[in-house]
Amino acid sequence: MKYAVLGAGLMGKAIAWDILNQDDTTEVILTDNSQNKLSEASWLIDNPKLLTELIDATNSDQVEFILKKVDAAVAAIHYGFNVNFSKLAISSKTHMCDLGGNNDIVDEQMKLNAEAEKAGISIIPDCGLAPGMIAVLIKWGLEKFDWVDTVKARVGGLPQNPEGVLKYGRLFSTEGLINEYIEPVRVLRDGELKEIEPLSEIEELEFPEPYGKLEAFTTSGGLSTMVETYKGTLKNLDYKTIRYPGHATAIRAMYELGYFSSETVDTPDGSIKPRTLASTLIERTIPLCENDVTLVRIVFEGGGKSHSLTIIDKAIKNPPLTAMMRTTGFPAAIVSQMQARGVIGKSGVMPQEKCVPAGKFIEELKKRAILVDGV
Repeated sequence: MKYAVLGAGLMGKAIAWDILNQDDTTEVILTDNSQNKLSEASWLIDNPKLLTELIDATNSDQVEFILKKVDAAVAAIHYGFNVNFSKLAISSKTHMCDLGGNNDIVDEQMKLNAEAEKAGISIIPDCGLAPGMIAVLIKWGLEKFDWVDTVKARVGGLPQNPEGVLKYGRLFSTEGLINEYIEPVRVLRDGELKEIEPLSEIEELEFPEPYGKLEAFTTSGGLSTMVETYKGTLKNLDYKTIRYPGHATAIRAMYELGYFSSETVDTPDGSIKPRTLASTLIERTIPLCENDVTLVRIVFEGGGKSHSLTIIDKAIKNPPLTAMMRTTGFPAAIVSQMQARGVIGKSGVMPQEKCVPAGKFIEELKKRAILVDGV
């Protein structure tokens, strides 16, 4: 099988590494517009089946040329490219999945369903962690328990050694992080699809030591298409981000003061967009976290019964992959392999909860030492 990974950032490296370690992989083409990132990836992966290509993601001809060479592709760069990548995958008749992260973009991709069906390929958005892996875990629970009417998904990437008032370390795109903190949150409440405020409804939850008592609060995008998929099936469905206590209050203060606004503000020293400033300062003052942990808690409730799934996944040193790289990149790689191998036999633009076999997916996670307690 031949694959392409579009984007050689943190998640792209993890995806390429995982695919290259499969016996039936013959080639992985890793692309980026940065030669430095491609060189870093080659050093990390060091595999003769890896090819690197310097391309411009805005150049459709270059992207299509790569897609025509492979059986399946993973888009691992900014979600703003995903609609065009989907169109190019259709014209190339190449399976594609992506890391997603934006509801409006996914809605546009879904409109390409008939074209993807005609091309005989599958396009699966939002295949990272959340949105992503949690969709398949929720599918597992709903297939196993016929009494479920409420699902609560709680997910967070945290530094194992927290510092500062935010107790946070950067684990992925700052722009993506800000989007999660400011965009409307889609949930199911009493069977109705509703939009609620981000950075609200703070609750306490507990994980085994050394993490202990943590907090969770509303953020956008984590449920993706699931609110539509399960409307009429579930009474309640929501998603919250896990952080160390106090994080939500600090971020909420920045939000209310307008630090995440994209509207230009005039100051005595000139004009500026607060969001640009906030993003720059976050990247300048909060370093990338190499020693992190991914925490997942999914609770199924209904009829007086309850069942939970828990994941605690930590960074590893050989190869040097953060927990966020593992729990975001590996699920996307698994889905891409399922597409290429024909495990996912349907064609069209589909959410994971409608096409990824949950049991097999969880088996693949276990092979990668991502263990789901409660299965």
